[in-house]
Amino acid sequence: MLAQEIRSDIEERQKLMLQIETLYTRYSFNEEDEQLFLVYSIPTIYAIWEGFIDISFRAYIQELNKINLTVDTVCEPILILHLESKFKQLKEYPKNNDKKVVLFNSLNKFYTERVIEINTTVNTRSNVKFDVLNEILESFNLKTILPYLEPRNSLKQKLDNMVIARNAVAHGQYNEDKIKREDLKSRQKDLENNVKLVNILMNLVLERILEGFESKSYLLIT
Repeated sequence: MLAQEIRSDIEERQKLMLQIETLYTRYSFNEEDEQLFLVYSIPTIYAIWEGFIDISFRAYIQELNKINLTVDTVCEPILILHLESKFKQLKEYPKNNDKKVVLFNSLNKFYTERVIEINTTVNTRSNVKFDVLNEILESFNLKTILPYLEPRNSLKQKLDNMVIARNAVAHGQYNEDKIKREDLKSRQKDLENNVKLVNILMNLVLERILEGFESKSYLLIT
C-alpha cells in the first residue's frame, strides 16, 4: 500500500515533468518566449520536487501512525521529531513559571499515555536542498543519500544549484535583460538536467522509505 501510493505519486510527477520539458518543443515559441519559459520552469520543477517530499513522508507517517508506536518502542530520532513538533516550548523554553507548569504537566501526560501520533506535517523549510533532504531522512531514522551518485556526478551540487536558481527566480532576481543575456542552449540543458535529477532523487527517497519500513528502522533498538 505504502509503496504503491508513493510510486503512483512519482508516476504523476514524471508525467507532469515530461509535459513541462517538452512544452516549448511542441509549440512555436519564439526565442524570447522560450527564454522566459525556461527560466520560470525552474520553480515549477522545484515545486514538483518539494511536493513529492511532502506527500511521500506524509504517506510514511500515516503508515507509522497505524502501528501505534509508543514512547518506549519508537526510535529516538522519531521521538525527538515528535516531541519538538508537539511541544514548541522545547525550542523556546518558557520563562513564566505558570507556562513551565503547563509544559511539564503536558509532558507527564504525554509519557503516561505512551502511544504517539506523529504530526504529518513535514518541515521542508521551503528549501529542500541536499542537506535538508538528508536531515529529513535522518529525522525518520532512514538511510541518507550519498552526495555522489557516481564519480563526477554530484547530486548535492545539482540539487543545491537548482534550489539556488529557484530562489533567484522566486525572489525576483531575474529581469528581462538578464533573461535575454543568458544562453538558450544552456537553459534547455538545465531544464533537462533538473528533470533527470528529480527523477533520480524521487526513486532514491522511495528506496529509503521502503527499506526503513521493511526493516522497521522506526523501532528503538534495545
